[in-house]
Amino acid sequence: MCQELGDEETMTAYIEDSGSTSLCMATTGAGCNPREKSYIDKFKGDHVRDITAQYDRLEKMKGQSMKADLISWIIKRKKILKQLIAASEQPNNEL
Repeated sequence: MCQELGDEETMTAYIEDSGSTSLCMATTGAGCNPREKSYIDKFKGDHVRDITAQYDRLEKMKGQSMKADLISWIIKRKKILKQLIAASEQPNNEL
């Protein structure tokens, strides 16, 4: 592993951020850690407008001063919410 990215968690975070992707699949829970799975469960069955409102709330937090781990968690939650919104907009798709 390269020295610039350090440990595996830092490398994964960098790749996810740079590639605008996520290892966590919100629709199946595959690749998600326990914290992400808990967050997904919180929004399963919610109306798309409620999920979108939560996404908008997190988006408003962009640029605020906060610790790096909190910024990372906000980014992960936004990615999860984007997936849930996309899944709920597809016909015959239940979360």
